[in-house]
Amino acid sequence: MDQTRWSESEIKQRYQTTIPKEIREKAKLDISDELMWKYDELRDGIIVLRKPKCFSDALWGLGKEMWKKENAGEYVRKEREAWK
Repeated sequence: MDQTRWSESEIKQRYQTTIPKEIREKAKLDISDELMWKYDELRDGIIVLRKPKCFSDALWGLGKEMWKKENAGEYVRKEREAWK
């Protein structure tokens, strides 16, 4: 089971809430940072992420672990051969 400590906040009259201090500090959130919200139907829960200032920078290097044991050029060559 996840041992992460939970923080709480209340939804106010205008559907506003305060991000708990502990979360703001750990996530390094600041005034004017933008958040992205999504409802996850499978988990019946809400996902909140800080919106990256630049999506290209945020995605840079994503998935690089999958190429540690395989040569990317060789992989592409094999895929192209399979198209024939």
